Amino acid sequence: MIELIIADDFTGSNDAGVQLVNKGMTVNVFFDWQHANFCENNSNAEHTNSVMVINTESRATTSEEAQKRIKTVMANNSKDKHCYKKIDSTLRGNIGAEIEALLDSTHYKVALVIPAFPKMKRITKKGKCYIDGIELIKTEFASDPKTPIYSSNIKACIEQQTTLLCEEIYLETVRSQQLQHQIEALIDKNHKIIVIDAESDQDLQLIIQQILPIQEQVLLVGSAGLIDFLPIVAKQKVKTDSNTKSNPLLVIAGSMSETTQQQISYTIKNGNNNWKVVDIEITDLILKFPDRKLTKYIEQIQQILDYHQHCIVRTSSNRADRHKIDSYCQKYQLTRTQLGEQICQSLGLLVNHLQFHNLFLTGGDVAISVAKSLGAIGFKIEGEVSVGVPYGKLISEKNLHYRVFTKAGGFGCQDIFLKALAFI
Repeated sequence: MIELIIADDFTGSNDAGVQLVNKGMTVNVFFDWQHANFCENNSNAEHTNSVMVINTESRATTSEEAQKRIKTVMANNSKDKHCYKKIDSTLRGNIGAEIEALLDSTHYKVALVIPAFPKMKRITKKGKCYIDGIELIKTEFASDPKTPIYSSNIKACIEQQTTLLCEEIYLETVRSQQLQHQIEALIDKNHKIIVIDAESDQDLQLIIQQILPIQEQVLLVGSAGLIDFLPIVAKQKVKTDSNTKSNPLLVIAGSMSETTQQQISYTIKNGNNNWKVVDIEITDLILKFPDRKLTKYIEQIQQILDYHQHCIVRTSSNRADRHKIDSYCQKYQLTRTQLGEQICQSLGLLVNHLQFHNLFLTGGDVAISVAKSLGAIGFKIEGEVSVGVPYGKLISEKNLHYRVFTKAGGFGCQDIFLKALAFI
């Protein structure tokens, strides 16, 4: 049974953890990767039903820094803990480097990389990743503002960051019940990383069934999609309703994803005129709100919430915005990572001045920055509104009473904000 999940961003951590919450587990996501310890954080009576998720926040760091963070996490936790390495289903981040660091720090003989998430229309075929039938390199993720991808081929992405032997196993092997035999043969040939195809939930189920006899030897590396098929049996808890009032929903749409923009457009069109959008200039965020801009935005947003209307704070309103990132970097002499960090910090500053009861955060970097600005050290997952959209409460020494929803930029159905509102 999985006891420890290591993810590289906040929304990814939540996506993984909520699959286990649905199985009756208690799941807490921790931001402090330098000190997080499974035993210290799971000393209660429900220890056997507890899973800790550690967010190393390493998707946009250098490979060397990503490896350092992984090794620090494992140094603070027993090598005998059953680990799961959560990666992005669109291959962003330091996948190869982090797998290498985990294999160096654990007892596992080989890493099985299975990034498919069929429920979110993300599959792998002949070693390549496809989003809603389109090859990954031809999607918006190739122009991601912070961590663009350079290939649809999973093995190629991994080999950019490690010299460990890597091989692919295609669907024919999975579906012919030859997977275990093929994995063991590759282990004998000193392969350390194996990429496995999956086009459907049935394929993921087949993979898990076939690797059960060798589960102690393999490190599972995948998206949130695979976790749903792990053989976990926990005592089901009775779901209790939150005391959070049915007050307006504040959405911080920091992601430039086209999916998020489409969700906002749908909400405005179908939200019965009860939704207001506040567009924030990117330059104001980069400059951390010059002059009286911060006060202006705070007053505008708070007035909407006080009038019991729902507010979407948007940083991008069209597809062209994501292609302006390089020009902003040149103008302000910042790297893409530094630019992204300044934007996220500014959004955190803004939210910290607002009063609300329900908060929806889109984009992993934005979510973690806002959560930290509010004084949170972690996130207790309570459930999900829809696939890929968990909700819960921030863990903090302060009394943070509000409910928080999180969503990766490219996740969620068209009416997800309306669904969140209906849930509230």
